[in-house]
Amino acid sequence: MAANDRIREHYAGRDLADRILAAAGADDESGAVPVDALAPYDELHAGGLATTLYLLSRLELDAGTALLDVGCGLGGSSRVAADRHGCPVTGVDLSPDFVAAARALTTRVGLSHLLRFEVGQAEQLPCDDASHDRAVMIHVGMNLPDKAATFAEVHRVLRPGGLFGLHDQMRVGPGDLPYPQPWAVDDETSFLASPSAYVDALAAAGFEVLSVEDRRAALAAGPGEPAEDRAVVFGPAFVERMANRMAATRAGILAPVVVLARA
Repeated sequence: MAANDRIREHYAGRDLADRILAAAGADDESGAVPVDALAPYDELHAGGLATTLYLLSRLELDAGTALLDVGCGLGGSSRVAADRHGCPVTGVDLSPDFVAAARALTTRVGLSHLLRFEVGQAEQLPCDDASHDRAVMIHVGMNLPDKAATFAEVHRVLRPGGLFGLHDQMRVGPGDLPYPQPWAVDDETSFLASPSAYVDALAAAGFEVLSVEDRRAALAAGPGEPAEDRAVVFGPAFVERMANRMAATRAGILAPVVVLARA
């Protein structure tokens, strides 16, 4: 099975929107649901909502800013951007199941007028040249074997001077990664890279790298990430995946890293 097919299978699930709404206590189909009520379940990256807010704060967003969310998943970060800043957002994800859930959840929070979700590959974005002012990519690079191709695509769709904010798990030290991890059950679909490799790939795509920030200390000081909330989406086996990721972080193998670059 090709890597993209295995990744698509990894991020698949039935009735995802219904499960999330039920967990959030909003499954009666009456009234709009607050964006933040979904955050424990639709923000599937390290640090959750707090990390999303931090990354968005670096992008200088306002109501006139067209934002691209590369690998948008369930659309949690896209909805937060639209809710907090009033900006239009395009989300692109490889998983049809996640895109369908993103659309359904966006309808329930009342933001469909600002958000559009499409199925697509990060290496071949379904967007016109210079069509967006900003871009984010949150916990996607670990599944991308060709980061340079993805960054070139993001550069293509950004207007000159546009900002690109990334938040990924990166390899910061030696050692064998314990599997399964949240993004992969084995190394056939896990493509970790170092912060310096990201910087090189971004520069090759035409970006000016503005900052590289190891977020381990910030996340350790945060409220924590209940694995049971993420298990609503991925099932009970996700508890082990989260434990393995945290063990690798404590061992100095992994770090959540934020990178800011300018097109």
